[in-house]
Amino acid sequence: MASQSELAYRQIKQMIFHMELLPGDRVPESQIAEKLSISRTPIHDALRKLEAEGLVEIEHNRGAGVARFTAEQIKEIGTLRLAQDILSVQLAAYYGCASDFERLRTLADACGEAAGKGDVYGRIQKDMEFHIELAKISRNAYLLSQQYAVYQKIHLIQISQYTDVEHSLLQIHHHKPIVAAMQNGDLEEARRLTCRHVKDFYQIDPYILRCYGGE
Repeated sequence: MASQSELAYRQIKQMIFHMELLPGDRVPESQIAEKLSISRTPIHDALRKLEAEGLVEIEHNRGAGVARFTAEQIKEIGTLRLAQDILSVQLAAYYGCASDFERLRTLADACGEAAGKGDVYGRIQKDMEFHIELAKISRNAYLLSQQYAVYQKIHLIQISQYTDVEHSLLQIHHHKPIVAAMQNGDLEEARRLTCRHVKDFYQIDPYILRCYGGE
């Protein structure tokens, strides 16, 4: 049975990821305590865990708020994402089998379907699942752990940067070509597409892109 702290952690994270709490919003501790019929202490424990994950910011005498990232922080997170995505693609191309690549295509389709419907949460969640699946196929547990950590922050960034359906579809249209390049063993093309996939959204430095074979 989950502890009260774990229940509070799950509740607050769900509220953040489902956009009930947006970046910059204060976390309503008293409302959550009442909803879960718990005291504020386990909520504080949950908030400290979420702070360690980079999802909330706790200020003295002001309580906790959902994390907001500056333009420079977004660029830094994007640079880290690019490095980890490239490694995931390279390892998944080596270890992946036909059923793995088909699973990735299915996730890519689901992501595109959600984006086309304007389902912001579904589009972001399926995008995350696509990239986490790549890390799983890579067979590197440490890479998978790091991808999960960074993609939680990316979830918040994508919520704050979402514009419209057309732009959202443009962001994810590289998924299936990346899978095709991996399956064909064309790592140069896979790296190039991965760079194109993230460069504009995160304003990646051209030098970094060149290091990974991007444009």
